[in-house]
Amino acid sequence: MTNDDLANDVSNERREAVRAQAKKVNARIRRRKIVRRSVITILIVAVVAAAGWWVWRSVAPELEREVVVPQNISEGDGIDVAALMPENERPDTVDDPIQVDVYIDYMSTDAAVIEEQLAPQMYEWLQEGVLTLSYHPVSLLSGESNGTQYSTRAAGAVMCVVSEAPEAFQAFNTELLTNQPEEASGGFTDEQLAAKAADAGAEGVEDCITNRTYAPWVSEATERALSGALEGTDDVQLTDALVVIDGQQYDGSLDDPGEFNQFLLTLQSEEYYGETDSE
Repeated sequence: MTNDDLANDVSNERREAVRAQAKKVNARIRRRKIVRRSVITILIVAVVAAAGWWVWRSVAPELEREVVVPQNISEGDGIDVAALMPENERPDTVDDPIQVDVYIDYMSTDAAVIEEQLAPQMYEWLQEGVLTLSYHPVSLLSGESNGTQYSTRAAGAVMCVVSEAPEAFQAFNTELLTNQPEEASGGFTDEQLAAKAADAGAEGVEDCITNRTYAPWVSEATERALSGALEGTDDVQLTDALVVIDGQQYDGSLDDPGEFNQFLLTLQSEEYYGETDSE
């Protein structure tokens, strides 16, 4: 064998050794990639599963649980404010009082404006016996609270108070509407809602609130309200918080108490004296 042949054999052996080493390196790289991809896939599946479990925990129980009907509910799934007052404090109403129905979602900014700007006037007229006042809690925005179903939970908490501590309804209702959580947030926890109810004077409702006793009923009441024209109206449809007066939607400014008061005065005058025919 010549020197050239020997050199070629050595070179071939080296090339084969390099190729073999390269194959081993590539194999290790492939294994690492496979492991890395598997770990990432497992993490993604775990995250998705955890998120799905959390949503299921928040939503599914309400769908599967028995619907418990709250106490002290009036016609049309409403809360008759005067009926919740102690009997000796209920106002004497005039003949054929103005009927006011307020539809509210506890995360709706319009609902907050109604409570802050118009409710004081409504309560004043209620005390004078000129009108009847009913609130209708609904859950229109439950899907906009990061999966916590806040609108449903808050309305359910209110129904706990209405059922078990009705004298605290006004204070609790006003607190939730005028001190709302930020939009698109998770809202108050069940424990925070229970604490607010206690601060409003409602005793013994913590278990009802944290167990979400009336959440399924709230969902069904909302479906009824959305199924067509609101009860007692011809064509009023529920899309957001609103005020219905004697079966007609109040279409004036929600943040102008003066305009609202004038509307009520005009309506009362027309009902008392009879509507004047236009010339």
